[in-house]
Amino acid sequence: MVFSLGLHPYCVSEIKSEALGDLLSKLQFQLSSVLPAAHAVGECGLDFRQAPGAPARAHQVACFRGQLEIARTLGLPLTLHCVGAHGAMLELLRERPTPPSVLHAFSGSAEVGRQLVAMGHYLSFAGNLCIPGARKVVEAARSVPAERMLIETDAPDQTPPGRRPAPNEPAFVVDVAARLAEVRGESLESVAAQTWTNACRVFGLADDDLAARNE
Repeated sequence: MVFSLGLHPYCVSEIKSEALGDLLSKLQFQLSSVLPAAHAVGECGLDFRQAPGAPARAHQVACFRGQLEIARTLGLPLTLHCVGAHGAMLELLRERPTPPSVLHAFSGSAEVGRQLVAMGHYLSFAGNLCIPGARKVVEAARSVPAERMLIETDAPDQTPPGRRPAPNEPAFVVDVAARLAEVRGESLESVAAQTWTNACRVFGLADDDLAARNE
């Protein structure tokens, strides 16, 4: 089994400030007690769209900073959610060295992507890459180095346009791979092989080990 554990920013508003420390301690204990089965911290991060006002955003930052420290202590990558908060995300990742991590369903600019890659992180592209006119994310997909790109579906959210109105599902990842290959001028086969290799690398899985676990 391959899995991760984390506190999603959608849920952070439900956590009282005085309970945050204990909850983070429990999260670290749970992750450490199931190593090496746990391969990441997350999904966690920042979503300022869900946090109106400075106090709510500060609370999100405190929760995220705590999970960054857990990842640093355990040497695990993070699966990072970031909406409307790329500047704050960059600042927090720069505070101290962080294990190479994954910017899930990346929606930032090519410049933000370059800064994240320079810190050793990966950009993962989802169904938003397939939306006609999605200029910003297309530019990021074109500019990311091959060894730092990943693909995902974010199922059941972000159904690729050509599959709607069906709910999203993991099988639709081929649409994301095909669109990534198209915007980069590469073959679908090369994109599929490279993103598979990258996923194994960042999550600490051997190629044959991941295949065996998914049988």
